[in-house]
Amino acid sequence: MKLIFCVDKKNGIMFFGKRQSQDSVLRKWIIAHTADSKLWMSNYSAEQFSDLSGYIADDDYNAKAGKDDYCFVENNNYNLENVNEIIICRWKRQYPADLFFNIDLKANGFRNVRSEDIVGSSHDKITIEIYKRG
Repeated sequence: MKLIFCVDKKNGIMFFGKRQSQDSVLRKWIIAHTADSKLWMSNYSAEQFSDLSGYIADDDYNAKAGKDDYCFVENNNYNLENVNEIIICRWKRQYPADLFFNIDLKANGFRNVRSEDIVGSSHDKITIEIYKRG
């Protein structure tokens, strides 16, 4: 399974149960990047993707996603047991946060295999980091 997270400069994800930020160019990148696989997300996350297609909205995606499927994670729990890849989409800003990305990538056997910067619609720089286990 492959997990996708959006985080700010301090690894913040959400604040008071709401996403910190969103970006339409990044959403299109995620859909294009996962086009040959299934992309799962919660019903909450699907609200921001409603103008796009190519994803499955299901609050139980963590249990239903297959080995090669992607899961866009915002407000749901996840289990690292079957995860072989993590994609971090990093905003170059800091927002208020009370939910953070707190996976110790190195301790869990992940290594950075690629990074790229894209120009978003609301963020002038979004860094996409891809980590693989093993």
